[in-house]
Amino acid sequence: MELTRLQRRGENEWTIAPYGSMRVPAVIFASEALIREMDEKVYEQVTNVAKLPGIVKASYAMPDAHWGYGFPIGGVAAFDPDEGGVISAGGVGFDISCGVRTLLTGQTLDEILAVKEILADALFRNIPAGVGSTGKLSLDEKEMNRMLAGGARWAVGRGYGNKNDLLRIEEGGSVAGALPDQVSERAKKRQRDEMGTLGSGNHYLEIQHVAKIFDQEIAAAFGISEADTVVSIHCGSRGLGHQIGTEFLTRMAGAAAQFGIELPDRELACAPIQSEVGQAYLGAMRAAINCALANRQIITHLVRQAFGEIFPRTELPLLYDVSHNTCKVEEHRVNGGKRRLFVHRKGATRAFGPGHAELPEALKETGQPVLIG
Repeated sequence: MELTRLQRRGENEWTIAPYGSMRVPAVIFASEALIREMDEKVYEQVTNVAKLPGIVKASYAMPDAHWGYGFPIGGVAAFDPDEGGVISAGGVGFDISCGVRTLLTGQTLDEILAVKEILADALFRNIPAGVGSTGKLSLDEKEMNRMLAGGARWAVGRGYGNKNDLLRIEEGGSVAGALPDQVSERAKKRQRDEMGTLGSGNHYLEIQHVAKIFDQEIAAAFGISEADTVVSIHCGSRGLGHQIGTEFLTRMAGAAAQFGIELPDRELACAPIQSEVGQAYLGAMRAAINCALANRQIITHLVRQAFGEIFPRTELPLLYDVSHNTCKVEEHRVNGGKRRLFVHRKGATRAFGPGHAELPEALKETGQPVLIG
């Protein structure tokens, strides 16, 4: 990216002053080296987002921002419904609630290496991966709707994991306001046999080695030591989320025209949050978030089964699970006052600090683990 178009505000903060139809500045958080490597499309997309109605304070791009659909991947933007704020399916992404979950294995690197082929085979048998992969679980219409409403709580209630897992998942494992009836039959059909599967693309299930500890106190609080291994799971709402995104992009294009919203890019199709289409998308998107949370919970159970074949006493407790493709209602202080905003995060995760009310007691002192996938 060309630096002459940016204003440097600090070592790792760069701004683009409003010009043309931009309503707010654009802000990029990155080192100079990362900025220089960024695609020029990031500049275009982060400034386009700044042109949308009801955006608050700025359009943001994170250090790993790169070209996405409408919003840059690594983009964050908040919108105020009381000021005509919009919601955009492109601002959430097609893989709604794609996220990362980390499990502690209790095994050292040497212990894993000694059985790596056997363990890899067990994991491969238990957790299907690839385009169109199907799992061992098939949901009828009633169970599908219960899953979409209940998320990981539904999965735990069906024997996939335990209640302690829910303490380490955002929203306690289930997002309120999900409306399964706003999810099309086609989307539900695509997901019917895909629960407990990874999918394809950049999704993965990895056994990772803790090579170096940078903060001993926090690592100890997380239960992590050097030479430990962890399991990292990166996946989302599979075909259901993609279908919801596809369908609502079309509906939002019509809504934007209906409400007189000028789109700088058709990929930024959006609707007022308080409109019928906006509310329908929110309900469907929240159902997809619950689908992703349930999917990662089921995969966790299958991972534990695979490990149990080789390490019978291993429990694989959950460190944390957090999504990075969402739009959620959050309360933020803006210009001295608290405001209820709808925050789009696409390829970006929240990061609650120490003492945050939504963190479980075990993480209150350290803050939330930020899982980078």
